[in-house]
Amino acid sequence: MTRQQWALFVLTGLLLWGAWLVLGPFLPAIGWAAVLALVSWPIHEKIYLQFNKQALWAAAAMTALLSLAVILPVALIATGLARDAVTTYQTVQTDGTLSLDSLKANYSALGGAAARLPVVGGPLQDFLRGIDLVQIQGWLQASAGRVLSFLANAGQTVSQALITLGLIIFTIFFLYLSGRDLVHQIRQVLQQLGGEPLVSLLEPLAATVQAVVLGLVVTGAAQGLLAGLGLWVAGIKIALLLGVLAALLSILQIPTPVVWFPCVVYLAVNGEIWPSIALFLWGAIVVGTIDNILKPIFISQGTGIPILLVFFGVLGGLLAFGTLGIVLGPVILSLLLTLWRRWTTAIPKRVDE
Repeated sequence: MTRQQWALFVLTGLLLWGAWLVLGPFLPAIGWAAVLALVSWPIHEKIYLQFNKQALWAAAAMTALLSLAVILPVALIATGLARDAVTTYQTVQTDGTLSLDSLKANYSALGGAAARLPVVGGPLQDFLRGIDLVQIQGWLQASAGRVLSFLANAGQTVSQALITLGLIIFTIFFLYLSGRDLVHQIRQVLQQLGGEPLVSLLEPLAATVQAVVLGLVVTGAAQGLLAGLGLWVAGIKIALLLGVLAALLSILQIPTPVVWFPCVVYLAVNGEIWPSIALFLWGAIVVGTIDNILKPIFISQGTGIPILLVFFGVLGGLLAFGTLGIVLGPVILSLLLTLWRRWTTAIPKRVDE
């Protein structure tokens, strides 16, 4: 390399390093904006035609539609959860639910129900007799007290989430506006770097992103529906809100027991023994397993990736890159698998003479 080429190489490296420092804090928002733009691009194309191919108005309309579909529901859910959590905390503190007399009454009912169970009834009742209700009361009161601390921090968390969503919406507007030019430029760069084999990776990339997002959304909706149904049957008043929250957490790969298990404890403390047991079994067996069935099937069928790689791609991506890794993990493995299949088919088969 000549001196000028070395200088250009060093300058490019320094500029890339500086760009990383500048854009690093915003990369998750930029990444999610790119994912959402890619997934929703077919809808944008229809709106683009409706506006007589006026890119600015089509981008503005699509951004507004996405804002109503994402930011407004998240804000309403966060507000509703905070309000209902405060109401529940105040109710628990004032209606005597955590008083020692109330716990003794509920504990007696639990012991009677345990005694009627075949085979394990006797040992389970003996175990319950050894529990110190005073310690249980202290633990429950301390747990209830943490609710307010959680809510105090939740406001800041929700604010940060809304800021991130705002950055995503702001970024996605410009992706809609200049998406065609950006894709054309990416194709030109890939053509210069690796020719047509590298350019052809854009198609499996888009297919993988769309399949992963579809699989996550469908799986999240199914888990949210099943969790909400179980909570409603168990008599939880805010079952609909909690079901929507379970769906959102499922999409973000956060375990849904965060939503339904506190309700199991709440029902047990209030003497609703059988609804508590039924909700626990429903959450553990039905809600908890449907995720491992639907998601690999949807992603595998849409991408052609083996189910085992889908499993490792989603979990490994989540651990390596955070929530954006839910999409990046399967995408990386899908592109590697595509290259592997091309290399193996390009190798001449050995013919034994």
